[in-house]
Amino acid sequence: MHKKLLFVSFLILLLASCNSDENPAPEPLTFEPELLLRGWTYDTILWNGALYAYDHNPDCYRDFFGFRNNEGQVYQFEETSYIDRNCANSQIVMTWEPIGNHINFYFGKDNKVDTYEIISLTNELLTYAIDRDIDKDGKKDHLVVTAIPYDPYNSYGSKTKKNKQLKIFPVKLKF
Repeated sequence: MHKKLLFVSFLILLLASCNSDENPAPEPLTFEPELLLRGWTYDTILWNGALYAYDHNPDCYRDFFGFRNNEGQVYQFEETSYIDRNCANSQIVMTWEPIGNHINFYFGKDNKVDTYEIISLTNELLTYAIDRDIDKDGKKDHLVVTAIPYDPYNSYGSKTKKNKQLKIFPVKLKF
């Protein structure tokens, strides 16, 4: 009887330890995801030590993106870029997931397509880092992007700020 009790106790401990490995504690967030819930426009990009203004189409609204998390739009990310002089646009809709110091982006449920490392987030400024091959040399470049609130269709309730006078960044940021 003693051996059976010892065996059952061992089995319970083994199963409990297996279950805890399958569901590790979530990585604590280093930013407040609620501050993301608005429209944003690209403002500046730091690349190779130089600060650039984002190249918005002067004939159209600014390129922008936004985070939503409400009924019918649970963890929804939208990005809109204006691609020609007639203001035709390209839009991407994905899901987002805040984890630790970053945001993962997904097409569908499991297809992770990108990550933003959140450097700083306030009501007025979002600063994040991404890796993209900007100069087409086959290596990803580390970019630090700032974004400010922007809501051209009044769908997020964001305020808009003016852009600084900087040199224009040489390429569009796209997923």
